[in-house]
Amino acid sequence: MKNIILTIIIILLFPVTLFAQAAGNLKGTIIDSENGEAVFGATIVVRSEKKFAKTDFDGKYDLSLPAGSYEVEYQMYGYAPQKRTINIVAGKTQSMNVTFGAQTLETVEVKDRAINNTEASMLAMQRKSASVSDGISQEAIKKSPDSSAGDVVRRVTGITLIGGKYVFVRGLGERYSNTLLNDSIIPSTEPDKRVVPLDIFPAGLIKNIRVIKTFLPEDIGEFSGGLVKIETQEYPDQFQMNLSLGVARNMNTTGKEFKSFNAVDFFGRPNADMQMPKLISGMPNEVPYEPGNRFGGLPATLTNITPVFFNNQWTPKTEPGPYDKNFSFSVGNSFKTTESGQRLGLLIGVTRSEEYRFREEKSKRYIPSNPISAQFKDTTFLNKLQEQDAAIYNTETNFGANVNLAYEFTKGQSVYLKNLYTINSDTNVRQSSGVNYIDNFQFLADTNTVTSRSLLNTTLGGDHALQFGKMARPHKLDWNLSFSEATRDEPNLTQQVWRRSDPPSSVSQPYLRLGNNPDGSRFFSASKDQVKQINVKYEIPFEQWDGLKSALKIGGLAMDRYKDFRFREFGVKYNSAIGSNIADYWPAPGELTYNASDFLVTKDNPSGKKTFSERQIEPNAYDAMQRMQASFAQVDLPLMPKLRFIGGVRFEDSYQKVKTFRLRDSSSISNVDYGCGDTNNEDVRVALVNSNVCRQDNNGIGEIRTKDKLPSVNFVYEVHKDMNLRLGYTQTITRPDLRELSPFGFTPYFGADRIFGNPNLNRTYIHNYDVRWEYYLTQLDYIGIGAFYKQMSDPIEMIGRPVAGSISAQFTYTNAQQAYIRGIEFDYRKEFLDRFRFETNFFFIKSRVDVLSWNTYAIAKAGLMDSNNKAFAYDPTNLSRALQGQSDFVYNLKFDWFITEKKNQTIGVYYNFFGNRIYAVGANGTPDAIERGVGLTDIVYTYKHDDRLDLKAAAKNIMDTRFKVFQRSELTGQDELFLSYRIGVTFSVAATYKFN
Repeated sequence: MKNIILTIIIILLFPVTLFAQAAGNLKGTIIDSENGEAVFGATIVVRSEKKFAKTDFDGKYDLSLPAGSYEVEYQMYGYAPQKRTINIVAGKTQSMNVTFGAQTLETVEVKDRAINNTEASMLAMQRKSASVSDGISQEAIKKSPDSSAGDVVRRVTGITLIGGKYVFVRGLGERYSNTLLNDSIIPSTEPDKRVVPLDIFPAGLIKNIRVIKTFLPEDIGEFSGGLVKIETQEYPDQFQMNLSLGVARNMNTTGKEFKSFNAVDFFGRPNADMQMPKLISGMPNEVPYEPGNRFGGLPATLTNITPVFFNNQWTPKTEPGPYDKNFSFSVGNSFKTTESGQRLGLLIGVTRSEEYRFREEKSKRYIPSNPISAQFKDTTFLNKLQEQDAAIYNTETNFGANVNLAYEFTKGQSVYLKNLYTINSDTNVRQSSGVNYIDNFQFLADTNTVTSRSLLNTTLGGDHALQFGKMARPHKLDWNLSFSEATRDEPNLTQQVWRRSDPPSSVSQPYLRLGNNPDGSRFFSASKDQVKQINVKYEIPFEQWDGLKSALKIGGLAMDRYKDFRFREFGVKYNSAIGSNIADYWPAPGELTYNASDFLVTKDNPSGKKTFSERQIEPNAYDAMQRMQASFAQVDLPLMPKLRFIGGVRFEDSYQKVKTFRLRDSSSISNVDYGCGDTNNEDVRVALVNSNVCRQDNNGIGEIRTKDKLPSVNFVYEVHKDMNLRLGYTQTITRPDLRELSPFGFTPYFGADRIFGNPNLNRTYIHNYDVRWEYYLTQLDYIGIGAFYKQMSDPIEMIGRPVAGSISAQFTYTNAQQAYIRGIEFDYRKEFLDRFRFETNFFFIKSRVDVLSWNTYAIAKAGLMDSNNKAFAYDPTNLSRALQGQSDFVYNLKFDWFITEKKNQTIGVYYNFFGNRIYAVGANGTPDAIERGVGLTDIVYTYKHDDRLDLKAAAKNIMDTRFKVFQRSELTGQDELFLSYRIGVTFSVAATYKFN
């Protein structure tokens, strides 16, 4: 094994070209001008040397020649031959790209490992694409100040980003977007969201990000706002080795007081001492870890000794805030294994970063009051339910590694293996002070959390050109097998809460332990989401009636997905009056208050001073699965030389099931495996509930079986060679996420909102209309204007639930009646005077969702509806409103100044703005919480010293933008604070050195 590893290292570090210094290389790519695709099987001839080569599946060729000047011929049946004069220099590689066909393109667009990561190739790919799409290349990513895919994608037209990680495409929420990694469906690391958080992908591992905005049958049918396609870096055509190092200073954090605790290892995985003790985890799920009684259960002596085995760090350590740090390293090579053209490619990449952030956060929650009636919203005013001022310290660790291999065993026949493993962890300390206005007490609350998310994706695939006859265009077969696993581990979330009366009896009145949940509690949660997939696409070329090149593509997909979630909570019960011990008063640390000796059972204290036990009142686990089979037929047909039709149909057969339960009921006969039968008929469901056949939560079972036929019609009209007009109509769907079907709820800290799933959800059906005009001025300059309209049936929306006696608001998911969204997009990129470059994109969007009909809502509130009817349990403030998270107006600006004529020094200014949007949906009469629109400004200086060394300095968020969310009190006309914080200005420097 050691010899194999040594051989690989030698191959990577010593490229093959070193052994042939007397000769040079001629490389290039040949494409078809009509469709921009690679030409397979073209012949490259150098008659004077009696040498020739043929292009591979990617249209690439490689020919070794002695130093000198040569006339090179390029030949292919059906195309006019071309000649080029080439000068070959010993030890050097000369590139020559050739376009076959009547037109001469200014850009090269092929599926190429070395070329399609540039801005020009990305624009060319967009130009030749069958669908409306936008994207950002590796070249643009390197120029930006962005550190993750989340930061990168927010600069794409029509994209907004929520929380730095969740993508909204064309105003539709994160649940309406999908993410593919290297053309594979990937699961989510978030137990409460269906979308993949993009901050888990380090920018250093990304080749391109494309956002597909119109559906094609070859793509998955869950296509609503858009499809985000992430492509990781591939092996290079020649030896490359890159090293990048960077450091950053956040003005809110670095050098100032910072709090954290030892929770994760170098990679971001939780330490062993953070995990649940094996004394508990080793027991059967059916046995709750709580002291029993004379009728059975666990002995109190056993449960009360357990705190000895837990991590007893309740108090975080305090130190000066460190500098952010990041590094990345990649090495790759491509070389021939035989003279006949076999080729092996390999790329290994590793990246790691640490980011430290402190922020002060203010939040308030309200209950509505109305002196007249709740029906008169104009007279509603807000009374405070609770308020908090929080100091939040967060340490984020990102680690990513990819290993990609590809082998071309003959021309046009290649297989590849792509592997990505990434970990994102947050170690979070939240210390807050506030007031509970229901029970009238002031409180202090400390929460320590560590969350580690990981994603493993392995894809084995192949690209094959199948030649049937020497003169025919080859058929193309693409296939891949993939396995993905996303995990989320949140061990040992600890909470402490102290209270005193409001107002206090005196200024010196001390804070006393709350004494019940969640004070002294420990939370452990873990989820695992696995996806197995096989995907096959077969393309058959043919000629249209006028001889124009056309293609029929058919294929299918089979996917199995399994997800499980487990959550366990442990608490403390006092066996004596609170306040009898100095350890019960603030600021006595948890290490003292919850000292393991206080739980020990002694002769003098047979119950111990405190009792340790597990809390299993509500469901704390779910198991979920989805199986899907799909097939499609798609044709790319030029109806005439300048008018192209791309369309077809996709069939999807999907089955989803989620089972939610208490772990203690894992084997109980009450833990049934069926729901309420015909849940699409509400009257039938209510009758089953009333007859005790089913519970109101559908027995914890969410089950959906759908068979969908999804048509797609797209037209591309080439107004002239640099201008396209696109029209499209498609039908797509969105299924409920597995988590959304689970009636499970959880609050991450004292006073936080609680969100519950709904097992009675249906899938959403969407009609999509698109039109777009594109003008490609040059290979880098572009103007695009588009409009779109979406009509949605049964859209899935989050709405409020009635809640009383708690400072935590409650929300759930439901199928609204209908929704629509319409918008206009604009994209402009232009270079001026050879020294300046200006880019901008923006969109205007209007949306409306009708949550419930007025009649249904009025009947429910009048008490005329059965209390088990779903509508009876909903309490949305607004029956119609805009989509949650959607801004009416979003735009990006980018301005580059090339300081030198060689353009090796550039100053870039980036600006991203989003307009007002609904942050949280109003419930129980309170208005929607609106996030005020803000802009973020970044400045980047780049310096390319030579072909080896690149330097970059950046200032992010230079205006230190304040993020603010508010709710309007209609009676007073005042905007009342809901949430407010700043993230601070960050200065960074980074250097990249290329060893090749």
